[in-house]
Amino acid sequence: MAVKVVHVSDLSGKQVEESQLARLVVLEHPDFAHGPVTLEVSPDEVAGLKAAEQFVHLEYYPPGARRAERLMVSLEQFNALADAGDMHQILRQAIGAQQERRGRGQAPSGDGRRGRARARINYATLEHAGEPHRGRITDAEKELVREHLEQINQRLRGQRLRQIDPNDPTMRQRYGLG
Repeated sequence: MAVKVVHVSDLSGKQVEESQLARLVVLEHPDFAHGPVTLEVSPDEVAGLKAAEQFVHLEYYPPGARRAERLMVSLEQFNALADAGDMHQILRQAIGAQQERRGRGQAPSGDGRRGRARARINYATLEHAGEPHRGRITDAEKELVREHLEQINQRLRGQRLRQIDPNDPTMRQRYGLG
């Protein structure tokens, strides 16, 4: 006896191939305060959202405040905070400084508290496979990279991370390519 799994979009109910199934996570919604809600969708169904204005979700700690104000601002508004500077460069510098502080055991958060423990990332998923990390590359991650190299490189490009080059001997060995 065999079991057949059929994936359908939560939005339309239409059947979607497993390799084409995407996730849409609703982090905040004014009518649903129960936390993140995950929907399985077809990329075609959310393609129109990508054309919509981009936003940056922020926490702002006013001087002396113990609690943050949560702000959702347009990417354009956020980038304008940099005056004549380049916001991407400012963010890269801040990331570097935070990583340095973490290495010295200082608090990375802007409110003076120690940062919360980070959740473990599962690199054996299409969402994270191929991303640079210090841990061991599992057989499951290697298999995902081999089977979905083009899709993973496209995601890495979009995240401005290094891509996996099958012609690089180190990468070939690391991911079992070729």
